[in-house]
Amino acid sequence: MKVGLLIGGLCQGGAERQLMRLAGGLVQGGHQVEVFCYDGGSPHDTALEAQGVVVRHHVSRGRLAKIGVVRRWLRDFEPDIAHGFMKRASGVAVLARLVGPACRVLASDFSTATYGRHKPSLWAALCLFALADRVVTQTDLNRRSLEALAPWLRGRVAVVRNGLDVTQFRPALSSPCESPFRFCVVGSVYGVKNPERVVRAVAELYRRQGEGFHLDWFGRRGLGGDHAPSADYRRAVALADQLGVQELISFHGETRDIERAYQQAHALVHVSLQEGFPNAVVEGMACGLPIVVSRVSDLPLVVKEARNGFLCDETDSLSIASAMERMLLTSAEQRLQMGQRSRRLAMEWFHQERFIDDYLNLYAEMLRDDNVHRLG
Repeated sequence: MKVGLLIGGLCQGGAERQLMRLAGGLVQGGHQVEVFCYDGGSPHDTALEAQGVVVRHHVSRGRLAKIGVVRRWLRDFEPDIAHGFMKRASGVAVLARLVGPACRVLASDFSTATYGRHKPSLWAALCLFALADRVVTQTDLNRRSLEALAPWLRGRVAVVRNGLDVTQFRPALSSPCESPFRFCVVGSVYGVKNPERVVRAVAELYRRQGEGFHLDWFGRRGLGGDHAPSADYRRAVALADQLGVQELISFHGETRDIERAYQQAHALVHVSLQEGFPNAVVEGMACGLPIVVSRVSDLPLVVKEARNGFLCDETDSLSIASAMERMLLTSAEQRLQMGQRSRRLAMEWFHQERFIDDYLNLYAEMLRDDNVHRLG
């Protein structure tokens, strides 16, 4: 099978990491894969190329130019499936196919359930999704949201959960030292990841329980290509100083050894305001961590299924602090059992082979459909 994966560019974002795992897994299975980045190349291209994936890129100015270069790529590569990753790339894939060579187009959406409902870009994407052969998302919640907002998509939205190499992300051989208790946050420090409420929660937990814990935050301090700290990061650091908890929080920046970061923690905290399905939660679970998570996406379903952590209201720092306090006061034996259940569910739901097989089955189903949406 020939599969073309389309995205703006490759970075350390969650959807981008899923694309890289999918591309590598498809090539390993004997399929021909090209990745096209219409906003130019990145340092992550070489990691894919080392796995035998062809990566092409082009810096396109303006929407029409993007559609034009993608149409030429589809004509030259002639994929069986053109798979757009995220709303914008999916829209570009649909429009390029309409005026270009016939192929099946799979659109993808990972965050409509928590997206601003009044944004014109959302409704433009939902209308363009009508012209795709199928739409894929990561969670049951997002599938229901898509079908409620866009009734024309009912019966055409598939769910494929994230994939993870569970041999790479695994529990530590020995448990970390019990004191101080270490909470771990993984994700870029910007508004959606809720850094200011996390800082306020740390201050509240300190007021209740004293100094017997520390929070380590791993992730980019800013989203720009220049790596400049974001305004959200600067506000979070200033707030920690103001509340007197700067010694209890460490913002480490990016790390190449993220597995070790999980393995040195006692629990994962992930209280985002908006998510598709967070890679950090899957990775932390695979490393055997109990979790403190918000009620977004399918995270409540994970906690209910695995009994592996505590939920909180992501809009309330006191609720976040209470969930962290419950974890802090849970016995080491109970936390070990919660972590073991995390690991089991990660292996059952998010195993890399299951992820690749689910996509291959979806592609095959699309190829059996005789109808291709195309102009001309």
